[in-house]
Amino acid sequence: MLNKLLLGMLGIIHPWLLKTLGRDRLEYIASNTTNELTQKIDPFIWTYDCKAKVIGIRQETVDTKTFVLLPNQKFMPPIAGQHIELSSIGPNKQANRCYTLSAITPHTVSITVKLNSQGEVSPWLHEFAKVGMVFNISLPRGKFVHRDQNKLLFICAGSGITPAFSMINKLLENKNEAEASQIGLFYRTQTPTNTIFSSRLTELESAHSNLNVELSYSRLPVEIVTPSFIDQLVSAYPDIKQQHVYLCGPELFRNDVIQYLESIDFDMGNLDIEQFTLPTLQKGRQSIRKLDEDVTVLLKSQNINFVIPASDCDKTILEAAEEQGIVMEHGCRSGMCGSCKTNLISGEVSGNQIGRSIYPCTAYPASNQIVLE
Repeated sequence: MLNKLLLGMLGIIHPWLLKTLGRDRLEYIASNTTNELTQKIDPFIWTYDCKAKVIGIRQETVDTKTFVLLPNQKFMPPIAGQHIELSSIGPNKQANRCYTLSAITPHTVSITVKLNSQGEVSPWLHEFAKVGMVFNISLPRGKFVHRDQNKLLFICAGSGITPAFSMINKLLENKNEAEASQIGLFYRTQTPTNTIFSSRLTELESAHSNLNVELSYSRLPVEIVTPSFIDQLVSAYPDIKQQHVYLCGPELFRNDVIQYLESIDFDMGNLDIEQFTLPTLQKGRQSIRKLDEDVTVLLKSQNINFVIPASDCDKTILEAAEEQGIVMEHGCRSGMCGSCKTNLISGEVSGNQIGRSIYPCTAYPASNQIVLE
């Protein structure tokens, strides 16, 4: 009874502390008063770890839930489109998973999780995550974010809507008509009832003249004849070559979109891609072609050149850089989180590449000169 009362009080105190003091001031106070006693009294605030507490759960569709999280003072402000990693979760408390932030407010973030009945973590989250539960989380990561383009098209499928939804809401926030970007959303989902954020997308489109939402369904009754989703995409956005495209969804969906864009000579420099799973065709380390010459790599953003010796060409670009003391941003080291994602300007790599985007943690040199953004 006492524990339940204490948990209830902390559920009120934590949001109040973070809103009233702000994360910077609270971090200053907590860092100077952390000891064994304060850590026992309140391990959410008096901690050296970045944590988040579940303060709300919302059912989006029959198989999708949104979890509203209150991060502690260790958290840093995210950018719409970024993700966080939840660690030590799942039935055995040993799994780590990355989730895009589907909503961002000054004090909370949300993740939206679609149930995968064959998975390990999503069934656990759907069944066991409750208000008051605390997760260990990472700082915000990822580069799938808006970079000031003025004419945008988000092409999404399934839970790939989550980064687009976050970015669209941010773009529509406090913008007058003169400043507004032109935003298109093409969202492929199974049925109207399986459409995540359906009602809120309708509300946003009604409230903002610069937003156009096109929904496409893959599992309508057989008597309803619909064109292929590519035909629907072309019909809805005939000026797609003038748009900057943000693409997120299952691998087969992404591949179909990329193939179409290549067929119309779309400028792949205007394509950003997010992925939640590794491509099936990714080459394993054993199948990487080992070059018989040194490779020169230029990191344009850092203005750094380095050489990968021929003897090291079976190592990933990230591994080769680290061996020479060069710091490249990275996270999971398995090509999933997107923290290391960059664009290939020239040269060739093998391994994890989608369009012109590569993931250095799982990509290998395949030409003697490589230029990365």
